[in-house]
Amino acid sequence: MNTMFKHRILAGALFFMSLIGFSSCDDKIDGLQVTEEAPFADKTLYEVIANDSELSDFLEVIKSCSIENRDFADSLLNKARVYTVWAPLNKSFDKQYWLDKIANGEREDVVKTFVFAHIANHLHPANGELKKGNQVIMLNTKMSQFEGDYKTAEYSFSGCRLVDLNERVWNGMLHKISGMSEYEYNIWEYLKMGSAYINGYEIDSVANYLYSFDVVEFSPGSSILGPIKDGAQTYLDSVFVKSNRMLNVYNGVGPLDAEDSLYTVYIPTNDVWKAALVDAKRFYHYDYKQNLPAAMDSVYIDSLMNYYPYFNIIKYISYSDNEQRYVSSPDSIIPAYRGGKRPLFAKSQLDNGNVVFSKTLSNGTFKVVNKLPYSSAELWYDTIRIEGEDTEMRTAVSNCIEYPRYAPLNQINPIFGGNAKISGNRYFEGFSEKDKASATFCLPNVLSAKYKVAIIVVPKHITNTKVDDDELLPSRYNITISQSEAGILYDSKRKIKSDPTRLDTIFLTVDDTDEIATIEFPYCEYYNTYSSKDFSAKLTLETDGGARPQNYDMSLRIDAILLIPVLDTEE
Repeated sequence: MNTMFKHRILAGALFFMSLIGFSSCDDKIDGLQVTEEAPFADKTLYEVIANDSELSDFLEVIKSCSIENRDFADSLLNKARVYTVWAPLNKSFDKQYWLDKIANGEREDVVKTFVFAHIANHLHPANGELKKGNQVIMLNTKMSQFEGDYKTAEYSFSGCRLVDLNERVWNGMLHKISGMSEYEYNIWEYLKMGSAYINGYEIDSVANYLYSFDVVEFSPGSSILGPIKDGAQTYLDSVFVKSNRMLNVYNGVGPLDAEDSLYTVYIPTNDVWKAALVDAKRFYHYDYKQNLPAAMDSVYIDSLMNYYPYFNIIKYISYSDNEQRYVSSPDSIIPAYRGGKRPLFAKSQLDNGNVVFSKTLSNGTFKVVNKLPYSSAELWYDTIRIEGEDTEMRTAVSNCIEYPRYAPLNQINPIFGGNAKISGNRYFEGFSEKDKASATFCLPNVLSAKYKVAIIVVPKHITNTKVDDDELLPSRYNITISQSEAGILYDSKRKIKSDPTRLDTIFLTVDDTDEIATIEFPYCEYYNTYSSKDFSAKLTLETDGGARPQNYDMSLRIDAILLIPVLDTEE
């Protein structure tokens, strides 16, 4: 190593130390000497540890992590990089355990969970008062406790006593500790390493699904360039970066690998997972005969069928502990997932009687549940709402003039009641005086499932303060629902009437009865898109005055169309 360069680094390091409180051997606080003169100013961490008979076990493990004749200890501790090392004394840890792991091909795990658990960037002296809870970021990104007080001259690191401290060397600082720093797994790591069998329950189904999204990509910017050979760039050291889209709150379960946030997760057992999949998959029967969306083919359909049932089961398994402070009710909790609806759940719904295992980890709490705490309606079988003014989903209008209407709450006629609130303060009107007016709406994202269908009809004079009784005319409708390949799913056998004196929610009924109809869609049309060309399920609403149109309102006024899930227990 270049001596001139080495001493320049030393001078800079010593100057920095002086700024943070290092001084000569005469520095004392309350009669206690705080630091000593730098004893190894001309030696590196590697050189000092290699010549310390009390640290030979620690060094042997580090050197055993070497690959391709490159001494890992030398490359890590013998360079111009300032580190603090907390080195465990010989016989204070099971050296053979770590050597066996390396021999079994688990080198990277040993580097992360043992070597890097004892080394941190920068200088971290055992000096002054290190309050309880003081933390240091280690090379493996974990946070370790470094605490103590000069008044007692007692310091600890990760629960281990410092037996020799503040040995300043050329490229950092060395502390000797009485034991090994125990590696604390985070939720993402624990899910994988302990997924086969936890407390008598298997949970590897969830782990395998989430980890199946791992992507490893070559990072040229992080790699060390080599010579150009045969016109192609070579690399002396190739760096590959692993990513997983599930570690995202918008299309996954959140950054469960991060150490700077706290999460609580609820992991279903394999038995619970399999039962939920059987339930979920029956909702996702796609029509192979039609190509909607335009790019759909059998491969695409299969990919959807193998994505949505799985993802919908796990999208609410994680909860950011920090985010719960924004929830107004102390008894409620909101999931970390932000890619769609974010329901509030009762805490008791998630915990009571469901949790069979719980463990505190470095970034939160890991819980195993033997019962899925949500129903299918909460996970994937949602109410679908199509707004009347939605021009994308309203695909056809005939025999009427279209109007987008605005009806704020403070303008609604009191005769229609204080609860007559138009969603978004807007609704669709298709104005017609005597002809049959009709409009067709796409029904997006229906599942292959059963629904009750309701139409919220807006009265003619919703914002008019002066209405004569003879102007309050009811509407009478013909209604059909269809789906490509399946044909007509519903055709009203009798005219369905609305009440002109209120904001009326009318349900489709069975033939000539008042029994609410259940419409079953044979095909799923859930594409996570919102373009009318992608949906074949349609509802057509037509006004019909019959032989006496003067007794009926022939115009269409629609606030919204609702498709309400029909749970099996309701049938």
